[in-house]
Amino acid sequence: MNTLITYATLTGNTKKVAQSIYDIIKDNKQIICLNENKNIDTNNFDTIIIGYWVDKGHMDNVSKKFLKNLRNKNIALFGTLGADPNSDHGKNVQAKVNKLCSENNNCIGSFLCQGKVDPKLVEKMGKFPLNLVHPLTPERLARIEEASKHPNHDDLEKAQKYFLQILD
Repeated sequence: MNTLITYATLTGNTKKVAQSIYDIIKDNKQIICLNENKNIDTNNFDTIIIGYWVDKGHMDNVSKKFLKNLRNKNIALFGTLGADPNSDHGKNVQAKVNKLCSENNNCIGSFLCQGKVDPKLVEKMGKFPLNLVHPLTPERLARIEEASKHPNHDDLEKAQKYFLQILD
């Protein structure tokens, strides 16, 4: 089996998860950063794993464009976001991305992991008009602080176990 792992990253979260998944795959494998490579030949891969970061409640645009160009592929997904993956927000993101994947491909699995929030975004949140939509309340600041500790060793281990299971 030939497996391609692709990822887009903003803060390094998604790259870290991608590398941990890459490390446990035994068959022929390749890892590619979508931020640096736009023209990727996917013809020789049985399975494509796409790593994305969550932007405005959905898959980032670089990953979304790559996914939309794929047809009739076996695809597994993993994403990173600042929120708790088990929150309503996390579940909604995962449902939207899975639906997008399933439009033209076979979605064989989906994993979501918490990751630190881009400091530039946090800075913007404190300014008008974003402060009206995402005010930096004590609760939001606590969630951002918790997110800064991820992805951690346990998160990476969960990703590895998940992908070992679905790729078996």
